[in-house]
Amino acid sequence: MNTGRKSILLVLAMLALSMFPAKAQEIIDLQSRQLGEKINLEYSIVGEKIGQLFTVTPFYSTNGGKTFVPMKSVTGNVGQRVMGGKNQIIIWDALKDTKELNGDVVFKLVANGKSIEATEQLFSKVNFKLESLHKKDNNQLELVLNITNNGPARDLKLINGLITITDFNKQKYDAQRGNLGGVAGNERYSTPQRKIKTGESVKAVFTFDRIPSDLNRIMRLDIGAELLTIDIGLDLEIGNLQFRDLPVTTAKTAEMKSEISKKAQAVTQPMFYAIKKAEEIKQVADITPPTFTITAPENVALIGSEATRGRPYAQSTILADDKRKRSVTGGELDLIVTNSQLTVKGQAKDESGIFEVKVNGKNATLSPNGTFETTLALASGKNDVVIRVLDSQKNSAEKKFIVVYQVQGKPVSSETEELDLIFDEEKRMPQYYAVIVGVNEYPDTQIADLSNPISDAQKLFNVLTTRYTFEPSNVIFIQNASRGQLIDELDKLTRRVTKNDNLLIFFAGHGYWDKDTELGYWLPSDARATSTANWMANSQIRDYIRAIKSKHTLLIADACFSGGIFKTLKAFEEGSAPLTKAYDKPSRKAMTSGALTEVPDQSIFLEQLVKRLSENTQDYISAEEVFSSIRNVVMNGSPTTPLYGDIKDTGDEGGDFLFVKK
Repeated sequence: MNTGRKSILLVLAMLALSMFPAKAQEIIDLQSRQLGEKINLEYSIVGEKIGQLFTVTPFYSTNGGKTFVPMKSVTGNVGQRVMGGKNQIIIWDALKDTKELNGDVVFKLVANGKSIEATEQLFSKVNFKLESLHKKDNNQLELVLNITNNGPARDLKLINGLITITDFNKQKYDAQRGNLGGVAGNERYSTPQRKIKTGESVKAVFTFDRIPSDLNRIMRLDIGAELLTIDIGLDLEIGNLQFRDLPVTTAKTAEMKSEISKKAQAVTQPMFYAIKKAEEIKQVADITPPTFTITAPENVALIGSEATRGRPYAQSTILADDKRKRSVTGGELDLIVTNSQLTVKGQAKDESGIFEVKVNGKNATLSPNGTFETTLALASGKNDVVIRVLDSQKNSAEKKFIVVYQVQGKPVSSETEELDLIFDEEKRMPQYYAVIVGVNEYPDTQIADLSNPISDAQKLFNVLTTRYTFEPSNVIFIQNASRGQLIDELDKLTRRVTKNDNLLIFFAGHGYWDKDTELGYWLPSDARATSTANWMANSQIRDYIRAIKSKHTLLIADACFSGGIFKTLKAFEEGSAPLTKAYDKPSRKAMTSGALTEVPDQSIFLEQLVKRLSENTQDYISAEEVFSSIRNVVMNGSPTTPLYGDIKDTGDEGGDFLFVKK
């Protein structure tokens, strides 16, 4: 081909690209569903720039979309500063805006975009700024970072295998090659390491191989980093940075940041709703859980929440000395398959109607008559297929069946069996410790007494010690705890808990967020309104969580103003990380009933948490999955938005806390 013809083709290609500009952001998957007396609008914003913020405004119409009225009594992902991304939710308290709904309703959602600063995260005064995440030839993906050291001189190490991306099918890819400021590592487990001076900036480039050609967005980017400071002694810091929901570009970019863009909007199809004020409804409340049957695959045995773990399904192979090498025979009632894809179909029924059906944590396609369907990707070995059904009055039911995916000529082991190896080891099975605190009584007359924290704490104590591997001797339950009692028990745990153990800390009582100082507190029983001397600062709680050398620590706070402790918040409804991976990496997570707003004495959050743990059919369930399954129900029944994420400056490395059934 001659040079002139090449130039002509290049001009034509550029002209074609200018005629078909890049796809702008848009609202997709907008749908409405009723839960109790509230209507949930679920939606996703896609195509946005990195970190772009939106002002989201919802409207409704009762005349087929001819005129729309603003929805005022709304909570959730609505209003100003809403991040783009998948699986957003708006909750509308319809009867506060209108006398009743009785007929077809059309909903419209408008999102106006705004620009923000570049996407970056700070780890121990080292700033990691995303410059580009783009495709290359041969199905490769390249990540470019600009790293600036704002602290003392030290060595930075970035291990290729700890730089990972995860797509929305939960497929994970490790970086195969890396270059940190000129120091190259061309193998998956290479560890590029470089000294960075104070104020110095370096480029880091990582390459991922065998990336699907249609990948245009990733669910998560994880960056594992180590910092070594040599002063009087050696100081090693290990951190895991995480960026969520990032677009993949076709060409290299100089900086990943958002730009101002036009508004996006979407409209639903008409749907019939009949919602009247409670005094006009003369019927008995529905407290009966929904029922469901599985029609495909046929003849599966459903297991309910009454089942316990018992013995593991895995049987040792002839290589008994290597416990990681297992073969799977399956139980008598297990379904044996040789196909990696499994289609699950069923029928759900309830007098109030079905709100949602989730299969292994993901929404199944649900028809108005209650039939549902989804397709799962199976892992080699034993797979739990967990079906959870929620009706329109917030009643739920959960059951599971077991599928064994056999790969011919090769012994396999499943995720659950790998965890069995850990939790059925008699010599050193990980211990589960807990400190459970409920405070009802405050002698200071300026602080109102509460009615429910102790009874709520008792319910959590009961479900943990009867259904999960929390031995009563390892659980400290303190009623109306003073500040001194809290500190004494946390001090004991710093000496008792080992790096192989797991810890849960629960507090229910008053809390306080000081807007002026931006400090958060728990209020023990001996707190006084006029002095913070006996208050328990969030910073002190973080210090203890950092000092207790557990493998996993989960903080659950059902108190006012408990949301100021987070480093990063999690996105949900995308599916959690594989359980073995979640357990491998240490974690320091928090689950709170509210952000920087007050929470009610009557705790829907705790009620749903205990209910979820009581109904759980899985041998192992992550705290993230528990939280994501109750979040929407809590938001529908409470003025607060519950939160889940990493605790600031405590050593979280990206893992998660697992609840293990007895």
